[in-house]
Amino acid sequence: MSEIIETDSPDPADIAIIADGLRTYNTAMAGYDDYRPLAVFVTDPATGDRLGSRLLTMAEDEGRRRRCTRVTLNTMEIQAPGFYLKQGYEMAAKLDCDPPGVTRYVMTKRLLP
Repeated sequence: MSEIIETDSPDPADIAIIADGLRTYNTAMAGYDDYRPLAVFVTDPATGDRLGSRLLTMAEDEGRRRRCTRVTLNTMEIQAPGFYLKQGYEMAAKLDCDPPGVTRYVMTKRLLP
């Protein structure tokens, strides 16, 4: 008999099973899998202004090197949707959430060569 478990502290092995299964399915349906994580870190935030723009440009440039054609990101109203709009991102979805101020946004940008 099936058992349904609800938890706020899932076992990492269980998460891996789900993620691996979804990745296998998605790869089979799409015909390819070119996922590679990317992180851009700041070790000394006092090194200068326009740090966010510089980090975003670095990430986008790496995306182009990887032959990506689009960036998609999630942000919240209390974070930086205006910043991303100034960087050429478009609003793909707005998810009104409570309490006020935590509205979530999905934003996207085409990466031109």
